[in-house]
Amino acid sequence: MKKPLALILIMLLASCSNTTVEPKTVSATDGLATVRLVNPHDFTDIETGNFGIQSDFEQSVANKLAEALADHFKETDGTIDITFTNIDLAGETRFNTQEIRVLKDLYIPRMSFEYVFKDVAGNVMLADTVDIKDMGYLSKRLTGREANDSIGYDTRMLIEYFEEVLKKVNKT
Repeated sequence: MKKPLALILIMLLASCSNTTVEPKTVSATDGLATVRLVNPHDFTDIETGNFGIQSDFEQSVANKLAEALADHFKETDGTIDITFTNIDLAGETRFNTQEIRVLKDLYIPRMSFEYVFKDVAGNVMLADTVDIKDMGYLSKRLTGREANDSIGYDTRMLIEYFEEVLKKVNKT
């Protein structure tokens, strides 16, 4: 009697175990922008908190970054292909009665990525590997659509970086 019960218990536990495979790369394309997150489970901080399933949150981050970049690059007559190797989202995820993202000056947004900017003919105009951070992210208020975005500070930091890069490109 004990053996069949133990066998049933083992089978039940095995069927309940988490056997999901984490994706190695998460990708999103929105018009002129292609975003890839390489090994997002190894990123410093891309935790979902209470926003649902981790892989869905990672895909949502990729989609939002691709959308923001596409909106920004639509007037440049070019495309951008960006590969993130690390992301540390603004704030820190903490557990209270539920997981929340706490925003403090100490928890600054950071990103490491490689990008290639091409003109409409496919010629590489600019390519680089960079690490960016925004140490004063809380001193600048979020406005408009980015104020309601869970990664508003992070997308703003990325767009501000590319605004500076494009200014340099346009001067040459």
